[in-house]
Amino acid sequence: MKPILEVKNMSICYERIVVDDVSLSLYQSEVVGLLGRNGCGKSTLLKGIMGGFPKCEGQVYVYEKDYFAMNTKTRAQYLSMLTQRFDIMEGIDAADMIEFGSYVYSSLWSYHSHQEKVYEIANAFHIQHLLHHEYTKLSEGQKQLVQLARLTMQNTPVLLLDEPDSALDFDNRHMIFQWIQEMIKHHQKTGLIVLHDPVVAFMYCDRILLMEQGRIINEIQPQKETCDEITLKMQSLYPHLIVKKDIETNQYYCLTK
Repeated sequence: MKPILEVKNMSICYERIVVDDVSLSLYQSEVVGLLGRNGCGKSTLLKGIMGGFPKCEGQVYVYEKDYFAMNTKTRAQYLSMLTQRFDIMEGIDAADMIEFGSYVYSSLWSYHSHQEKVYEIANAFHIQHLLHHEYTKLSEGQKQLVQLARLTMQNTPVLLLDEPDSALDFDNRHMIFQWIQEMIKHHQKTGLIVLHDPVVAFMYCDRILLMEQGRIINEIQPQKETCDEITLKMQSLYPHLIVKKDIETNQYYCLTK
């Protein structure tokens, strides 16, 4: 099977090397997690894949097409990204923010031309009551849900998600990851998700890439490996972590020694 997204030899440098010769492939209908300590380069890698660094070295291909050779609007039809911060001017309401996702398919911007679709997506995220609220005045968790609704509107084959659960409560966190799984698996997309909680990664990801000091150092396939095998790999990042699995619930949990 050919990958939907292929990253080859990506390096990004500020005062130091932040992403160091990273190559990876994402395939149809798979959710891939990216785990690593703070400052290891996870968010920078996602921004680099999106083309956010002019001096970034490496190549990115989507369906074997050179992503960096595309114009901005064409790129936005292939890749969409949820960032940890999304600054926007005051006066924009949540409905407008969701509708921004449709601009990549419009030859001419038509205000409120997608009302029915916006409401349908907002209803799926249980935020229809927020549609006419000013975006900048929403809570951080509400903003996160609006941004995920915008990505749904954008409807790209590749999703790059930087800590999509960072501001969400327990119920919304699991609703979002269930949405991510459904979106990717039922619509033949693919996704790369920066996470901090290993348990969430084990629960929702098909593969997990471990990142340290700008490099991908290992890969975990939770459904194909034993807890001892997973623990050994995870201890390269977190030396005191022990991974266990509840036989009755088939759920992972983590201990520290």
